[in-house]
Amino acid sequence: MKTIKAALVDDEISNLQIMKNILENQCEDVEIVWATDNLEDAHKYIREKEVDVIFMDIEMPPHSSFQLLENLSKPNFEVIFVTAYQEYALKAIKMAALDYILKPIKGSDIVQVINKLRTMRKDKFGELTGLIKHYLNGMPDNFSKIVVHVADGYDVVDISNIIYIEALDSYTKVKLPGNVSYVTSRSLKDFEDLLSEKGFYRVHKSYLINFRHIMKIVKGVAASVIMTNGTCIPISARKRDIFFTELKGVISF
Repeated sequence: MKTIKAALVDDEISNLQIMKNILENQCEDVEIVWATDNLEDAHKYIREKEVDVIFMDIEMPPHSSFQLLENLSKPNFEVIFVTAYQEYALKAIKMAALDYILKPIKGSDIVQVINKLRTMRKDKFGELTGLIKHYLNGMPDNFSKIVVHVADGYDVVDISNIIYIEALDSYTKVKLPGNVSYVTSRSLKDFEDLLSEKGFYRVHKSYLINFRHIMKIVKGVAASVIMTNGTCIPISARKRDIFFTELKGVISF
């Protein structure tokens, strides 16, 4: 098992110590290369000391760690944001990041992140960080792709290609054209929060559909939609009226 080289950035010394203890005691073969409580040192260390992942606090008054990302031309590491705030920027993070961690920091969250890193090829490190940079530079209008984690790493999926997303117990299935699908541990509610402003609508407790891929609408008691891949998706009774109202905003009928 290859050693994962990690770095820590947080303006609270206590949080640095918590992350250090978790990584050293609960994550096998993780080496902490450097740790700092300020962005100036972080920028210096990034240029001097190669790492695979940086656990980085978002709010570091009077600065934000996003400013550090903006100054990096070609990152070759992944960023795991650590934050106490459910703010607008988390939408970009959820869209693109390997993961993020909410304070108070829990060991299980950090262990989960490290396990995800182990599934990724090292030459892929930095791709997601670059995608986050792209999203942050023009939020929120430029969200056009979403990262879907798979068994051997991740795929970057164009939102417009998603036909529908289906809940499967504690997992969800993301359905694309050509009989392509992904099964992910992200909840349907998470996808709904991310995509509801991107032409997606939850017509049923188990289905989130993409308006772009509606091929036919079946009205009546057993209302449903036929998607471009031929799948018939039911519209729940309590969603029916609201759905048709929403539909009139995007389709003339």
